[in-house]
Amino acid sequence: MSQRELIFVLAHAQLCTSCRERLLASPQDALAGRWLTAEEKAMVERLKDADFFTPERLAEAAGVSVSQLNESSNHPVVRLRHL
Repeated sequence: MSQRELIFVLAHAQLCTSCRERLLASPQDALAGRWLTAEEKAMVERLKDADFFTPERLAEAAGVSVSQLNESSNHPVVRLRHL
């Protein structure tokens, strides 16, 4: 399965403070209906607020590339679709 949905969730949460807070407080609720694998959901559940300080730190914590996060950050879905 593609990591596109995961990248979109992470990129949006990095930009949107309220969605990041929701994701960190209740990952299961924030990810409901998202097409993520069990491994991706487990990884998101391990994220902490400090992981969102920089794209580099988030990419490392999530096991994705910084370029994927940066490229996705301007996608309309990332900018407009809240968790």
